[in-house]
Amino acid sequence: MKYTTKLSDNKRLTLGLISDAGWIAYFTGFGLYLTNGADGLGTVALSVTFLLNCLAVLAVFVGIIEILSQRIRRLNRTVQKGDLIFGFGFVVYGALGGLLVSGASAVIDILLRYETGMCFASQIIMAAGALVCFAFGLPIMRSFKPDEI
Repeated sequence: MKYTTKLSDNKRLTLGLISDAGWIAYFTGFGLYLTNGADGLGTVALSVTFLLNCLAVLAVFVGIIEILSQRIRRLNRTVQKGDLIFGFGFVVYGALGGLLVSGASAVIDILLRYETGMCFASQIIMAAGALVCFAFGLPIMRSFKPDEI
């Protein structure tokens, strides 16, 4: 089944660029966590949230690759259901997962008093970036409606 969007180019571009800024911030926070804050892996709870964050980052990355693939194939306004799920679905719901896990990691850091400055800051950057990516990517994904047969 094909899905088509009626979203104007200007609105889609604006939402897309803001969502892109969100996943870039999310990846940046994850990179900071890997390089400077990985001492937070000392507790089992933070190790589990780290692994869940890895899955969320992977989902967003796969979605981005799929959206770029769609652009290369010139599928801008009409996509197949699978393309929509693997593209915007992975980005949006991966970002939602990243928001929940990063936020939970920050709360666990505070509750266990295990935080280091960089570890906590990177989790906040990840949560904020994931929130922006989710909030501005969801309207684009929801704008795709099934074509009438």
